[in-house]
Formats: sequence, structure tokens, C-alpha cells
Amino acid sequence: MITVLETERLVLRPLVASDATALFAFRSDPIEQRWNDAPLTEESQAGELIDRLAAEHHTVGALHWGLTLHGDDTVRGLLGYNEVVASDARAALGYDLARPLWGRGLMSEALRAVLDHGFDDLQLNRVEAHTNDVNAPSIRMLRRLGFWREGTFHERFRENGEYHDVALFVMLARDRHPHRHPDRHPDRHPDRP
Repeated sequence: MITVLETERLVLRPLVASDATALFAFRSDPIEQRWNDAPLTEESQAGELIDRLAAEHHTVGALHWGLTLHGDDTVRGLLGYNEVVASDARAALGYDLARPLWGRGLMSEALRAVLDHGFDDLQLNRVEAHTNDVNAPSIRMLRRLGFWREGTFHERFRENGEYHDVALFVMLARDRHPHRHPDRHPDRHPDRP
């Protein structure tokens, strides 16, 4: 079961089949999807994505939320843990947001709730976020949230005939809650902002 999460402006809830139209609206936008999966070309693909994410919840422990605004149940973004490895207490974070909502701090607000849920309720020790090495807005947001850069996956994927580097950002439980981990010193990471 995926827990509904609420923030001041948002409700993060599980996706349902009827979200396909709203999901298609932003997942088909080539600008919004520039550093994400290839844009969807048919609404049926959004339904398939919803089904795949539900299946991944059962197979790899993935947790995905549809981002909605308080008072409007239309899904405007998608975020969550693409994989949860319980034995290692780690997860990989993913996120995207409809372009008309960019620049309002909504994804940062949503990610704070997801990170709180991960570190507090799921008892995660490590959360990773991968972003295109030239996606400056995503990198700034991750740093503001407290992530630090652990490294780079060089030429990790190819898009439009070009190879792209992927930056690996990390947050550890000791970063999120240093008072709970006084014996684990965060100053060992030279990239810490």
C-alpha cells in the first residue's frame, strides 16, 4: 500500500487508471521530458506506464506518487522511489513535473515529503538521485534539498545520437537527521554544499 502524503500545497497519492489522460499531458511534452524518458506519443502509453509502475511496486518495492494540488485532483507530476532495496536500506529517487508548474518550488516541497517518508517511515539509510549532468535546475534543487554529488556516470545514455553524462547525487540518513547519527560524520564528503 502506498501512503498518501500531504504538504501545505500538495497531495501525493497513488496513481489510478483514470490518471492516464493527465499523465499523458505532461509525459508527452518533449521539453518537459528532455532529460527523462522519451516523450509518450499515445495516451495508451500513459495507461501502460501506470500499470508498469504498479507492477514495480510489487516486484522491486518501487513507490510512485502522482503529484496533485490541494483542491484539484489532476495529476501534474510524478515522483517517487524507482527502486527500494530493503536489505541495503536504499532507494533511487525519480521525479518530473508538468512544465506550467516549473519554478514554483512544488517539486522541492513534494520531494521533502517523500524524503521524510523514506528516512522516517521506511528507515532508509541512502537515497540516490540521478540527473543529466547539464540539467542545472535539477542539480540546484537537489543541492538545496541537501543532496551532495557522489560522482558521474560518463556517457551513461544516448539520446538523439549523442551520449550524455549522468550526475549521481546522494543523501544519507546522517545528512537528513545528523542528531540521530552523531557517530557518523558528514564532513567526510568533499562535495557537500
